[in-house]
Amino acid sequence: MTQPRLYQSYAIEKIVSFFGAPGEAQSFCNGQWLIFPKHAICLTNVGEGPETSHFGNALHFYWVADQPYRVNSDPGWHFVPAQVVGSAGKKCSIHLFVRPPGSPELLYVYVGELGPSYMAQQPGRQNHGMARFELRPALPSALWVRLGGLPLGNLDSTSLDRALDSLRSPTTVEDRLGVLRQLVDFWHGPIKPEDGMSEAELAGVPLPLPLRWWYRWAGKRTEVMGAQNILRMPVNERHKYWQLTVEGDYLHFYDENQGVYHWSTLTHGDDPPVFGRYNSTDPWEQEDVTLSEHLILACLFEALGCHAKYGASISWLEEEKLSEIARTIPPIAIAPWRWMDGTRFFAGRGAFICAAGGSVWVGAKTEHPLQFLKPHVDDTWDYVAI
Repeated sequence: MTQPRLYQSYAIEKIVSFFGAPGEAQSFCNGQWLIFPKHAICLTNVGEGPETSHFGNALHFYWVADQPYRVNSDPGWHFVPAQVVGSAGKKCSIHLFVRPPGSPELLYVYVGELGPSYMAQQPGRQNHGMARFELRPALPSALWVRLGGLPLGNLDSTSLDRALDSLRSPTTVEDRLGVLRQLVDFWHGPIKPEDGMSEAELAGVPLPLPLRWWYRWAGKRTEVMGAQNILRMPVNERHKYWQLTVEGDYLHFYDENQGVYHWSTLTHGDDPPVFGRYNSTDPWEQEDVTLSEHLILACLFEALGCHAKYGASISWLEEEKLSEIARTIPPIAIAPWRWMDGTRFFAGRGAFICAAGGSVWVGAKTEHPLQFLKPHVDDTWDYVAI
């Protein structure tokens, strides 16, 4: 049987011919799924989720039901064919063909094979159900851009490297906030005037200079600092627990997302120290970073955990192997967080690393800065999209 070629475009009739005769396939979800005895085909439009099928990162594809389908007897998976879910999905090869929405041609690009889905989101306000699949090989960034789903923005890692390298010399708080500004621009694009909070919205809240600067500049862009952990807001009507609180001389401003660790600073000052603790009953202990330095590290942590579309991670890596990986990626000249036995950060040439308690996360905006990592990854790594 002739196989489709990766990243080539095909009409539906040609796609079907790769796997069997048209009459052999069962059709589900208005033809988005064609199931042959030994093969499954997904034919779908892709855009930016969660309302349409999309790529969450270079390795994870999310198929989104556009109607309230009932094609599976399992109530948790009723919107997606049973043949591509769980152990049943191992009995056939699953092939993904996609096209951007609004494409005038009825041609689908072959992007690779999918593993069976083990994770689903039930129907809600945004869609009629969503199932996650693992894609192999990882989606090339050039193709992702062509499909309209990867806005790359600023790729000038050289300027960012210079900014981060400046931290090795004495700097002022204004210098460090300038580094943070460049880091945000690299990962998230330009900040607009409407992204900041007004003085009225900050009225009555005691804020040291770096936090006031952040809220005034980009306080409404909560995904920058709060996609995983929580940067508390001056006022949070929906979630009072995630609102800035004053505890004596301390301003509680940042939390690990499951409440495992917490950070505070002082209610005043140009760049006060940061304090941390594990339990709410523990005393605050001073970290080795100032507030502006903490914000730089928080931005990096969120970028690696939630915004890097390419990367790799492992739950345990020996220090010697980490040293080999980081040989060409210099450490950032800011002391580690105490959280997770010391959380360290590295950055260089568009690649970023976070190492904490033996776990390592590596990330980048595209696959290109991460090619140095290939000799170091093997089957023990939990996630590899490079």
